[in-house]
Amino acid sequence: MPASCRPPHVMSALARRLRRISSSYPTAPPTVARVTFLRALAALLRQRGFRRLFVSRISSQGSDGIFQVALASHVLFSPEKAADARSIALAFAVILLPYSLVGPFAGVLLDRWDRRRVLVVVQLARLVAMLAVAALSAGTNVSAGFFAAVLVVFSLNRFILSGLSAALPHVVTRDLLVSANSVAPTCGTLAYLVGGALGTGLAAVSTDEVVVLVSCVGVAGASWAAARLPFVGPDGAEALLGVRHLLGRVAAGFVDAARTLPRRGRLLLTLVLLTRLPFGFFLLQTLLIVRHETSAGDQATAIAAAAAAAAAGFGLAAFLTPWLLPKVGAIRYAAGVLAVGAVGCAGLGPWLSPWSMSTLGFVVGVSSQGVKITVDSLLQTHVPDHLLGRTFSVYDVMYNAGLVVAAASAAALLPASGLVWWPFVVFAVLYLALALAIGPLWQRVSHADETRPLG
Repeated sequence: MPASCRPPHVMSALARRLRRISSSYPTAPPTVARVTFLRALAALLRQRGFRRLFVSRISSQGSDGIFQVALASHVLFSPEKAADARSIALAFAVILLPYSLVGPFAGVLLDRWDRRRVLVVVQLARLVAMLAVAALSAGTNVSAGFFAAVLVVFSLNRFILSGLSAALPHVVTRDLLVSANSVAPTCGTLAYLVGGALGTGLAAVSTDEVVVLVSCVGVAGASWAAARLPFVGPDGAEALLGVRHLLGRVAAGFVDAARTLPRRGRLLLTLVLLTRLPFGFFLLQTLLIVRHETSAGDQATAIAAAAAAAAAGFGLAAFLTPWLLPKVGAIRYAAGVLAVGAVGCAGLGPWLSPWSMSTLGFVVGVSSQGVKITVDSLLQTHVPDHLLGRTFSVYDVMYNAGLVVAAASAAALLPASGLVWWPFVVFAVLYLALALAIGPLWQRVSHADETRPLG
């Protein structure tokens, strides 16, 4: 039965455990059966609503991978462009930051309109924008219209991912929520990587326009799967009166959300922002070091190895989190993976080589994804459903804003070679400070939420 349909007094063992850790730093709970990634996936796929949401996510993110290969081929890796690493980082920041700002608008709609209908309509709108990109990419020059169409595609994609996160509690039972938050985004990332590989193969034997058109097939499939979803919220939604009221509703909705969002939610959103900084900074530093330390013929292989290491770190976190989190408690687990990040920065940073940066990418991937899965589950446990859409939209903005700020800072502060060691000290200290502070801070805000609730 979907979590939204269960009586409010019925709580699963995992939900009760998460409630308990909100009031005090947890001691290790009784041993639970080990949950493997594949076993969790099999259990989740037995639930029809999750299957349909899963198909929509896989199709959507797989098409993202294909589309972004075409975009990179057309813009970043064109011989006539000859963009250096800093130019790429700055262009990345310019594109990513504006489309993250769509989050507040997405949240208002996701908290007031039928989320299933929104997911269908937005996927279809993205399909139209991608067709426009295919048409505009046929020109010899990269036009402003091309970038505008790409911006629309990215903006709508961020809208979709927020909707998928907000819909998840409605298609799984609460005892499977941690597993679902591990499995669904990780499989989405794998689908993105597979899509990227498929797009790379297509780009080698066809044109960028053909690659974009193939990605459109995945978007159409995602829209079809979303149309077959059950009710995915929001609970007790109010109809939005019209488009002309949107700006006012955004402002009013976020004032209300800022006033009533539990303190625990605010702490978790801050944690998301801070843990993205090392990932974004090291992403650009790795690129600079690879370009400086390897020959032109080996750079593609070295960059692919670094990307694979980071993806492996994300995957390992997805395997470990559903098993370890219930054993040690959510906050203690988050502190542990943050400490792993601190050790990785301190131990691997000084080597300043492509292999050490790839290994560090793996460690940071484990740490950041472990925190992300934990935060997802805690937000869905402690934030009321009528605020979830806005919360995950803000979450999404902060998740990407951390990456943008880090990449822009790296572009401004790092030398062309990337060979400096001070960032590793800074981020080791950041990870360690977060690991030590998260427990006491969680106790404090939990006590405040229970004794002096906001709103």
